[in-house]
Amino acid sequence: METYPPFKSTLSAELLEKAKNELNEDPETRNVEINTLRTRIQSCPGLKSRLDSEFLVRFLRAKKFDQERAFNLVKSYYKIRKDNPEMFKDMVPSAVDCVIESKVTGVLDHTDKQGRKVMIVRPGKWDPSQCPLMDIFKLNYLTLSKLIEDEETQVNGVILMVELGEITWTHAKAISPLFAKRLSALLQEAFPARFKSIHYINEPSFFDYVFMIIKQFLKEKIVKRIHFHGDRVKELHEYIDVQYLPAEFEGQAPAFDTKKWTDHLKTFEDEFRDDLKYGFYDVQAVTTETKNQDAMANSVTGSFRKLDVN
Repeated sequence: METYPPFKSTLSAELLEKAKNELNEDPETRNVEINTLRTRIQSCPGLKSRLDSEFLVRFLRAKKFDQERAFNLVKSYYKIRKDNPEMFKDMVPSAVDCVIESKVTGVLDHTDKQGRKVMIVRPGKWDPSQCPLMDIFKLNYLTLSKLIEDEETQVNGVILMVELGEITWTHAKAISPLFAKRLSALLQEAFPARFKSIHYINEPSFFDYVFMIIKQFLKEKIVKRIHFHGDRVKELHEYIDVQYLPAEFEGQAPAFDTKKWTDHLKTFEDEFRDDLKYGFYDVQAVTTETKNQDAMANSVTGSFRKLDVN
């Protein structure tokens, strides 16, 4: 049986204390918790999972070292891949060159004032006639997957800035309620990250209709962390030091450029491709509850597409 070296944290004393207070992490028992989770995963029928300590600790931190919740998160992480193969096929940077070239997604070089990574998504730069919607999901998933490898991000979390200044009704209609439902379920139930806040900027007038569709799939905890700024971009200064904020958000840094981040992401092509070999190989079909939720999402698709917004 393969053996795994003990986990060695690189966190500062300050962040170790934060992890203790907020995530119930105890350096003295951390490796025991990791080994317990590993043993449970190894006993899970049909699941081929990564078992290295660096991977498993993400799930423990995401669920505040609650063994049962962390174990369920690992299972959900892989089960959603099996249930949605079209979303995870070719989950590598080279497969999403179209949206990379469109400069949709990137990450700021510096964290926000609370040490959280800042991911910026600009869906208005996406051309639905050229790039599949699924490619935007894939690029964002790859980005988040790389971000959560960082220990500080596992503790501090991630904030998301969604800049909507260029979005049109054509973009909005391309996002079906079923897709929104699946994406919401993935990020809330099947991904080991702490999403601390979401900031919408320069929302168009019709965004209320779009958010009405999305909101029904969001947990109350997430809804409470959403901020709508409109054109009041200076409000972002409360969260991010102005010296690190791009010029288009009335910051002092150069205009936001995704190239540095996506070039970095491309260097991990082989790592992402290797990750595709893991997953569930023997699980039952999706539950009746999941099927019912999908049916409900589909039932509102027609009315969503019929909305006529000038």
